[in-house]
Amino acid sequence: MSHPPRDSGFTLIEVLVTVAVLGVMMAISLSGFSSWARAGEQSGTASELQSLLRQTQQRAVTEGRAMCVQFDVAANVYIVYTGACDNPARVQVVGPIKTSAPSVRVGSPGFTGPSGTSTGVTFYARGTAWPGTVKVTRTGESKVYTLNVEGLTGRVSLT
Repeated sequence: MSHPPRDSGFTLIEVLVTVAVLGVMMAISLSGFSSWARAGEQSGTASELQSLLRQTQQRAVTEGRAMCVQFDVAANVYIVYTGACDNPARVQVVGPIKTSAPSVRVGSPGFTGPSGTSTGVTFYARGTAWPGTVKVTRTGESKVYTLNVEGLTGRVSLT
């Protein structure tokens, strides 16, 4: 018994169409992934900063002395000090810490201390803090993460 001859394999047109469709799918997924990754950098920086502020508050309570987190918007860094932010004798303990990506910026720090508005927040040994906010933004994006510090409780929240 003989079998009739069959066409085997793919034609050049079928291969080219398949490669083109896969290329389009990869381009779409890659652009979505890169956008997702950049958004992740911004939210990650906001979460890291929230964690640092909470750790600084806990350290102030544990060590029984004031701790300061000072923001330098021009250099896009933040630094942790022992001592209040308005104390010229404060001592640097951590930093300067730069944001995780060049497109992510820390901006608009505004905290109300005893001597007026400051670009840093002081946490006291009692657990209280200077109330205020700091924002985390990303170049070319309208999404803004705002870190709020409550004065009476020193609670740090992220919105």
